[in-house]
Amino acid sequence: MPYQPKPQQHPMSYPPVPRQPMPRLQVVVTLFAAVSLAAVAIGVSVPEEGHNAWHLVKAWGGVALVAAALTFAPALSSAFHLSSYRAGQIAMGGAAGLGLYWVLFVLPDIGKNTSLITTLGVAAGIVVAWIAPGRQPADGSPGSHPDRRPTGPSW
Repeated sequence: MPYQPKPQQHPMSYPPVPRQPMPRLQVVVTLFAAVSLAAVAIGVSVPEEGHNAWHLVKAWGGVALVAAALTFAPALSSAFHLSSYRAGQIAMGGAAGLGLYWVLFVLPDIGKNTSLITTLGVAAGIVVAWIAPGRQPADGSPGSHPDRRPTGPSW
C-alpha cells in the first residue's frame, strides 16, 4: 500500500460557513438585466436588410449597451458596496437611457425584426428599474428600509 499523507489542517481552522441562498427577487433582477443586455446587443448587432443597426445608430448603440449594463446595478450592489437605494437609482438611469434610445432609434424603424428584440431588451431593463429593491414608495415617503434617505430639504 503506497504511503498517502493526510492533509494537514491548521489548528485554528474554522468550519466552512454555509452560504445563504440568493433571494428570489435578486435572481429575477439578475435575469431581467441579463435579458436586457443580451437583447439590446443582439438588436444592435444582427444584420437586417444588408446592414446592422451599428451602421445607423453609430455611438448611440454603445450608449444603449452601457444603459443596459447599468441595469445590473441592483444585482451587483453588494460587490460594489452600493446601498439598494443607490443601486435602484443607477438602474433607473439605465432604464431612462434605454427608453431614450428606443424613442430615438428603435421606434422610427419599428417594422424591422431587430426592433422587436431591442424592444424586449428595453422593456426588460425598465422592469429591472421597476422591481429593483430600494425604490421609493409611490406616495413619496422615504419608507422603512434603512437604506432609504428622505428626499427634499431636511429643514
